[in-house]
Amino acid sequence: MEDAMEQGKTGTFVRQLRLKLSMTQEEFAHALGITVSTVNRWENGHSEPSKLARASIVGLAEKRGVRLDPETLEVAGGRPPAPGYEAYAR
Repeated sequence: MEDAMEQGKTGTFVRQLRLKLSMTQEEFAHALGITVSTVNRWENGHSEPSKLARASIVGLAEKRGVRLDPETLEVAGGRPPAPGYEAYAR
């Protein structure tokens, strides 16, 4: 199991990706077939996406033109999306 620092890192990445995709938590949750509270828990580092959820996140990102590594959820061939999309939150 990942330590709290890694969990927080994954949560930050999920949030940055969602914002890069210009999606609200509600839209992101709906697209993945999960609840808004699950997205919120991921983003706040209270839980981690399962392997199935990671695969869904990768699929959603790829549909929108962003290639991700399914294990790390990092942008394939590059770094995670840069912060700065806060204006699109919720």
